[in-house]
Amino acid sequence: MGEIEVRQAEPRDSAKVTALLRASLGKEEDSHYEGFLAWKHERNAFGRSPAWVALDGDRVVGYRTLLRWRFQTDEGKVLPAVRAVDTATDPDYRGRGIFRLLTLRAVADLTVTGDAFVFNTPNDKSRPGYLSMGWTPVRRLPVGVLPSGPGAIVRMTRSKVASRIWSEQTDVGVDARDALADDRVCDGLLAHAPQRGVRTERTPAYLRWRTEFEPLAYRVLLADPHEPKRGGAIFRVRERGAGLEAVIAELFAPSTAAGMTLVRRVLNRTGADYAIGLRTGNTRALLPLPGQGPLLTARPLARGIPAPSDWSLTMGDVELF
Repeated sequence: MGEIEVRQAEPRDSAKVTALLRASLGKEEDSHYEGFLAWKHERNAFGRSPAWVALDGDRVVGYRTLLRWRFQTDEGKVLPAVRAVDTATDPDYRGRGIFRLLTLRAVADLTVTGDAFVFNTPNDKSRPGYLSMGWTPVRRLPVGVLPSGPGAIVRMTRSKVASRIWSEQTDVGVDARDALADDRVCDGLLAHAPQRGVRTERTPAYLRWRTEFEPLAYRVLLADPHEPKRGGAIFRVRERGAGLEAVIAELFAPSTAAGMTLVRRVLNRTGADYAIGLRTGNTRALLPLPGQGPLLTARPLARGIPAPSDWSLTMGDVELF
């Protein structure tokens, strides 16, 4: 093994990087994986993901990429940010600090280019590494649920396992790719987008990108199919253990009561055992699951990170990435 070189990733690295990610993350049998990476990193409405590779000669032995994101503040300012996402180290090179080397190089480069901060929701295994590189715990995100009935509660409590990433098919509502191709639908929904806190910059382009990857099977259920301004829910249905959950990615509604009517409608029509989302905005009426949400962490780059109470995130902001 020679000296490790770190540089920004280039198109010619693509095949080697994908092979490394598949092997490192156990994605060898996932036929959707390349398409998922292309959707996430190449077609992102906020811009192509910056990425770095670690090389031993011509061999790609490490990879790190960060997803571009944009937030808005109460004052209307736009905060360019990045989310720490995919990373992999060749098993033969583990223990040599490659993850740290790549991540700190990314932090340095993105600080120079003016990104405000980096954020993510690392698991218990990877979190200590991030904290050692200057990440700070921000807050545990407030997950909430709405069970469809007593039997659903039993199935939900017995399904404490990872959910399936790819969605189940349903004919409830309209395929999000079709619904959001209509400017009237986008404009009607976005009239009820979050207006307070540090929140994702939601635009028609963002909604279309966020829901376009076919295996995720996002659907749009409008409160009134003839009048999008009355709001709607963007959701998908997935298996989690013995349970079936409806993930409320975005809930656009004129009031909390109207939003919960939409959530109940999603539940009743899909036959899901429960709906799940983040308790923010019009999903505040979901039943809280104390201590169960992912832990949001962040690190300043060119600017400081928002205060814990300022973040206004939805399930669509945090799932999958």
